[in-house]
Parts: sequence; C-alpha cells; structure tokens
Amino acid sequence: MKAEELKRLDKIDPIVVLSQKIEPIGTEYELAKHELALMRTIKIGERDIEIPGLKRATNTILSALAEFKEKEKRTVMPLQLAKSDDIVIMALRPEHIAANFSYEKDITLATGKYVGIFDILPPTSGVFTLAEKTIIVVTDIIELGPDARLTGIQMNVDGVLQYAIDTTLMVKASDMQIIELPHPAIAHSTLDIDGKLEAKTAGSTVTTFAFPVGVWIGLGKDVPALARP
Repeated sequence: MKAEELKRLDKIDPIVVLSQKIEPIGTEYELAKHELALMRTIKIGERDIEIPGLKRATNTILSALAEFKEKEKRTVMPLQLAKSDDIVIMALRPEHIAANFSYEKDITLATGKYVGIFDILPPTSGVFTLAEKTIIVVTDIIELGPDARLTGIQMNVDGVLQYAIDTTLMVKASDMQIIELPHPAIAHSTLDIDGKLEAKTAGSTVTTFAFPVGVWIGLGKDVPALARP
C-alpha cells in the first residue's frame, strides 16, 4: 500500500458505485455501512467498546469495496444471503489466515533482554499471501495479554516495508490494549505484521494475544468455513 492508493480511493464515490438496490435491505452502500457499524463495536462484560481505527477508516473501506465491485462486476450482498459469486464484506477472522491456529502465544525473550520481536500476522515467520480476488484492510491491533506490553508494530503491505510505528502507552489501564493505526493497511497480495514486546523481567516468557482488527472483502466462494480441523 502506498500513498497513491489512498489518493485513488479518495476520488471514488462509494455512494454512486454502491447504489444498486437490494430489496428489502436497501442499497449496497447502506448495507456495507450497516455491516461496518456492527463490526466496529465489541462487547466486553457490560461495556460496549468502539474500535477507533475501524470507525475512522469507514469511508476508505467503503471506497475500497466500491473499487472491488467495479473490478469484479458483482453485487454486494449480506454474508448470510450471499451466493458464491456475490461480493461480501466481513470482519477479519483467524480463518482468513489459516484453518487452525491461535493468536495467543508464549514469547521467550533472549537472556538479558527486556524486549523481543514476534509475529502477529501470519502467526509464524514469513509473509501471508492473500487469495486471488480478496482484500484485507487492517485498521487496529488489539493486545489482550495481561502481562504483555505491545510497544511497536512494523508492517509489510504488498511487498512495501513500512517504517515501524511506536505504540507505547504511558499507562495501561486494563488488560486490553487497542492500537489504532495512523492509516489503514490495505493489502491486495501480501501482508506481514510484526510486533515489539516489552516485559518487566529480562529473559522472561510472556504470553501475548495480539491480533489485527479490520475487514475482509472477497467473493462468497472464498468465505472460510468456521469449523477448524
């Protein structure tokens, strides 16, 4: 992803491109906006927490969806009603990355070191390759590890290595750390996200549960099954 892509998307009018009517739901634009509104709110206990990056990137995501529709010449449909050749937009799930893995992992720091680098996406070393005719948009990173301090992120998007982003919090008020990316990462071919972890004790083992938040855009036939082997 480069600045030119954001400029290109900014020129797209998703209201016009996504104007096809889906009875009795409304236009594709109204459907997608509703789906994004549902995705950006998570419930933890009695609290509803809004994902900041996903909210701020709504217009960019809608433009990316509109561009995808222009290219594929298909109809945007709700996930539950979509056919194999319809376009769907859904929350990014672990199944989009692999059939059987967890973002939770134990990271052992080197002897005498308080910090370490680990893989967020994909969960192992290397680069994740997207399936053909799919887009992944990452807007935030959430860390759920109670003892983990995620202090940096570096991404490689479509073969372009971006500079590292500092995510250090002055105070961690809860077990959850939500990191809003300054700009959404829009991947069409490959994606790699690494994190920098900071621990209280040098050489210790820390459990981290860091995962990307965003959306997946693709065709119905490529929606992954929920079941894991």
